[in-house]
Amino acid sequence: MFMFAKGTLLAGLSLLAAAASAQTSSLINSSTRGVAGSGSNTMISGFVVQAPAGQLRWLLIRGVGPTLGQFGVTGTLADPSLRVYDRNGTVIAANDNFATAPNLALLNTVTSAAGAFALGNASEAAVLIGLPAGSYTAQLGAGTGTATGAVLLETYEFGSVAASQASQTITGIAASIGDFSTLTTALRLTGLDAALASGGPFTVFAPTDAAFAKLPAATLNALVANPSQLADVLRYHVVSGQVLSTQLTNGQVAPSLLPGRSLSVTLAPGSVRINASNVAAADVRAVNGVIHVIDTVLVP
Repeated sequence: MFMFAKGTLLAGLSLLAAAASAQTSSLINSSTRGVAGSGSNTMISGFVVQAPAGQLRWLLIRGVGPTLGQFGVTGTLADPSLRVYDRNGTVIAANDNFATAPNLALLNTVTSAAGAFALGNASEAAVLIGLPAGSYTAQLGAGTGTATGAVLLETYEFGSVAASQASQTITGIAASIGDFSTLTTALRLTGLDAALASGGPFTVFAPTDAAFAKLPAATLNALVANPSQLADVLRYHVVSGQVLSTQLTNGQVAPSLLPGRSLSVTLAPGSVRINASNVAAADVRAVNGVIHVIDTVLVP
């Protein structure tokens, strides 16, 4: 039989209670100051998001340079640029100048609620994105040129958000849905993942994996071997501005991002067609536009 002194037992119970509390706690903010620039001088920070199935976590990620001057920091990076990657290396969010963020009003609200200091220079970089459970990487570098300077890379977690809300960028949504793995890879190969993560608003007619599988193997392999041609095919699936299904009209012609090429809309009872492709699901909202899922790749 083992005997414990009362004080020893209470101390042990306190340690167990502390351990249990630690398991249910979460990290609210992480901030790292250093020197960053372009290329090999890019600052890189990895983080892991924990969230139940069907839920996202709001992440406010900021790359701060000039504003650090108000805290006495000299030699700051004049134009920070921020990119967020998923575990597969796809850019799911990007920003160079935070004032251009498509969800700027909400970003500013969360910034204040999280207790973060206000960004005092339009050249700072920031993204607000809802992320499912997984591992991610934030990379902070120079927006233009080869300059280096002092920066602050910050990550804030701010509550949960329903997965159905418009909380991710277009590329973030594509990367998080299993039916778009081929599209996600194609965007990454052409560098268009960053464009659809930072600009907008856009309307994307997104082919599923099954849609890409309809292409002859020789055609798909030729596109993969020629990133410029693949990029043209992808641009043909994108329209500038946010166009919801309720805004589509029969016979409508919409200029795509591929210069000189347009998409035609055909409406019939119970169906919507974009060129020769059927819309399988409509109005998947993103923070910088909307996705309509289609069942056939559109080849210009």
